[in-house]
Amino acid sequence: MASAAIQRKGAAVRSVPASDGKIGPVRAALARVSAVPVTPFSPDGAVDDASLGRVVARMQAQGVSVIVPCGGTGEFAQLTAAERDRVARLTVDAAGDAIVLVGVGGDLDGAVRATRAARAAGAAGVMVHALTDPYLTSDGFVAYIERIAAASDGAVVAYLRGRLPALDAIARVARLEQVVAVKWAVADLQAFAQFTARCGGDVVPVCGLAESWAPYFALAGGRGFTSGLVNLDARLSLALADALADSEYATAMGLWRRILPFEELRARHDSGNNVPAVKEAMVLTGIIPSAAVRPPLAPLSPADRAELERIVADIAGIADIASSR
Repeated sequence: MASAAIQRKGAAVRSVPASDGKIGPVRAALARVSAVPVTPFSPDGAVDDASLGRVVARMQAQGVSVIVPCGGTGEFAQLTAAERDRVARLTVDAAGDAIVLVGVGGDLDGAVRATRAARAAGAAGVMVHALTDPYLTSDGFVAYIERIAAASDGAVVAYLRGRLPALDAIARVARLEQVVAVKWAVADLQAFAQFTARCGGDVVPVCGLAESWAPYFALAGGRGFTSGLVNLDARLSLALADALADSEYATAMGLWRRILPFEELRARHDSGNNVPAVKEAMVLTGIIPSAAVRPPLAPLSPADRAELERIVADIAGIADIASSR
């Protein structure tokens, strides 16, 4: 299904490195859904290894083919380097035949070390987190990605969020042999359309703003999207991805309207609900035992949690319908 989706969009795909047969499948799979699992914590605040393994295995069993541990929804910024390495290993162990791309970032030496550790653990590659340095330059952005790409023979996904580098710089990154996709998490469809027109044959242009923006990114040339909703149930997200790939826009927008309340709740408080809403929903449905998040994240307010209970009840019914498509 994923490779067919690329063919329907008509984008030419460049050759992939002969040194790694996994890079081609990564490119194809990214044109569907990239799941970003939460990192469950136990009551003492440690990473809950057993719960994480169950979350990842459940995603894979529901049909997810790309799993991205240590993403934003996985609380990358709240994990230590040692915890990130362990989360990566646990995810690879539980992911079955799904492709694992580990989130890396921060200081360059640390990101290079984490990239090598991810490949050693069996991951297909890495997703490089968006750079947040207030003095970031376009040349610096390119140099950072180049160093990480040179650190191993795995696939690389560049994540853009916040202030965008110049399009010329993004195009330079897109031409790097191991860069297979750009995860675009900036709500600027005109800029995204310019990017896809210029670079869509070099990389997979992935919507990094989840289901709520996926239909609009698809119309602008996007292929695939990232998802936190898949922690709760992957069937809705996969059905939306398939409808978009098949140009079944009426079906896609029907699913989008049903998903939107959950995504709008996550976006509340300047996206402060992003992670706690997913974890609370997973507790409500018995997927994980604790919704604990680490500061500076905070739990849902009582009002938001009450609203979430109503939304989760609706999603359960919708997912059953979607899976029958």
